[in-house]
Amino acid sequence: MGINIKLMTACLVVVLAGCSSTIALKKGETWEQFGYDLAMSGGKMIETSRLESVDVAAYQKGYVSGLKAFCEQDGYDVGLSGLFYQGTCDAINPNFAEQYNIGWVDYEINQLNYDWELGTYEPTVESYDY
Repeated sequence: MGINIKLMTACLVVVLAGCSSTIALKKGETWEQFGYDLAMSGGKMIETSRLESVDVAAYQKGYVSGLKAFCEQDGYDVGLSGLFYQGTCDAINPNFAEQYNIGWVDYEINQLNYDWELGTYEPTVESYDY
């Protein structure tokens, strides 16, 4: 039992350390480009305290620009692509989430069909109380 507690403590320390780390730019990337790319991936804005040596104005400008472009897309196409949507367009394009959800369902169906064709589909049996 002592080993399990030590292992759990070590895992907790690693997880918490990962959460507190800062995010730095890739070589040649600007904060404006970082913000734009984050928005275009459907991600929510990251707190600036988690960003290393951030140019807040450039980051916000890029994010706003990227969010506008992201939310102008057809939500169905974004869902169909398999991209995970975090609700970032709700205030900008109220129809986006509904269309995204329809596309996401089609994406999941396509994935099941693909698994079926590969022979890797494993159906699950759910029990129901009637």
